[in-house]
Amino acid sequence: MVEGITPSRRWRTLAIIGGAALLLAVLTTGGCAYFKDWQQLPAQAADETKIYVVSHGWHTGIVVSRAELGPQLAFIPGELGEAAFYEFGWGEKDFYEAPDNTVWLALQAVLWVDDSTMHVVAVPEPPTTYFPSSETIELRLSTKGLEQLTLAIAASFAKDANGNSRSTRDGLYGTSRFFDGVGKYYLFNTCNTWSARMLDVAGVPMTTVMTLTAGSVMRQAQWAAEKYRCCGGE
Repeated sequence: MVEGITPSRRWRTLAIIGGAALLLAVLTTGGCAYFKDWQQLPAQAADETKIYVVSHGWHTGIVVSRAELGPQLAFIPGELGEAAFYEFGWGEKDFYEAPDNTVWLALQAVLWVDDSTMHVVAVPEPPTTYFPSSETIELRLSTKGLEQLTLAIAASFAKDANGNSRSTRDGLYGTSRFFDGVGKYYLFNTCNTWSARMLDVAGVPMTTVMTLTAGSVMRQAQWAAEKYRCCGGE
């Protein structure tokens, strides 16, 4: 029981959490991009590049290679050191950055409108190897799609008066850092909504409407990958 909560308040809190969990379960089926097509397709094989979408259970991240960060994200190796890849994720600041997650922080993340944070991880080897217990999907983008993606990811980092991103503390695993984020986190704008939005900007057939869970992101990403292999996005 959370310290300071009386039995009656405890039951009200549990009811709120239960209601939120039920709502999220109902919304898990959200995020259907089957009516959408690939955009910004590569004109030829030489114009094709790879990114990865990784699910860690409740949270998704996007992995981009070091060589393809572009000028917008060129500051990342200076913050985390050189690596073959980098994983980017966005989330609710208090819950995501907390050393120990509590029921109160989880409830706050679900029911409040809160500040956001960016989590960046240096990935020294292919993500399928580095994250063996996580579901990983490879997606292929055009040069234009990749540029749009890196621009959108870079725009998710808050900047100070000098235009620099603000690192706040060490990250959750491996060599990683948190940075102040742009945008507010709330029930209908989750870490997974952010991932879907980034992929949509890159030209991947995704919908951000009701894409709230890792499962909904990964289902759409898998369908997009299969459609690309089968039909070249047609």
